[in-house]
Amino acid sequence: MTGDPRLVRALLACYPAGWRQRYGDEYAQLLCDLRIHRRPLLIVDSLRGALRAQLSHGGPLMSTRSPMTTAVWAAGLFTVAGIGFQKLTEDGTAPTLVIVAAAIALLALVTAAAPTAVALLRGRDAGAWKYLAVPVVGVAAWYGVVRLALAISHGHDVHSAATVTGFALVAVAGVAVLVATAWAASTVLRRVPAAQPTHLRPVALALLAAGMAGTTVVALVWGLRAPAGDQGILATPFVPSWITTVVLMAAATAIATVASRRQFAAAR
Repeated sequence: MTGDPRLVRALLACYPAGWRQRYGDEYAQLLCDLRIHRRPLLIVDSLRGALRAQLSHGGPLMSTRSPMTTAVWAAGLFTVAGIGFQKLTEDGTAPTLVIVAAAIALLALVTAAAPTAVALLRGRDAGAWKYLAVPVVGVAAWYGVVRLALAISHGHDVHSAATVTGFALVAVAGVAVLVATAWAASTVLRRVPAAQPTHLRPVALALLAAGMAGTTVVALVWGLRAPAGDQGILATPFVPSWITTVVLMAAATAIATVASRRQFAAAR
């Protein structure tokens, strides 16, 4: 087997288990034969295929989750991508349209979750309150990690091992907090029954997907117009950082779109 086996295994892991059992060996050999580690566009195409497989083969992204829970996880993934985009535009060049579209998506998500919040306040499930502590504790822990990272990287340049280590700590901790928050939110949504106005949640999830799509398109156009000398995240090459960010945004948007369609179907 030629190529980078670690990359091939990582790409295969993105596909549902049933898909891997049926096609995994042949697909792995194909990726190696194509020397995918030297072809970034094929990596992106493989990730797109993994997303389609997850959506069409009943992978864990969509299998038994309610549309609202799926939307929450999509929002979490989109937030991770958004943080990456903010890092790319930290010099103040972020388009205003990105902020507007992201705000629409956030407002839509809050609106969709509002009936559950009302039911929680009315005491439908007293045990669900403990899950609300997860984001609070997570943010506090993340702030502590940020302070630690600043102490580690203090006095070092951006390419130093200390700075890279500090950035990695902050990134990993941030993703962990987002995952924990999404898990807590999805747990509350599952545990707390709430009466839903007929079209509130379907419309809200449609707006969520639309806001994500708008943000993704603007991020894509912004990257195509960015000056050639721009640096990526942590002084890495700009293009890989930008492509990764846009791909994550697009994946989250696709998941949110499917969740919206499922919510409309359930409301009929």
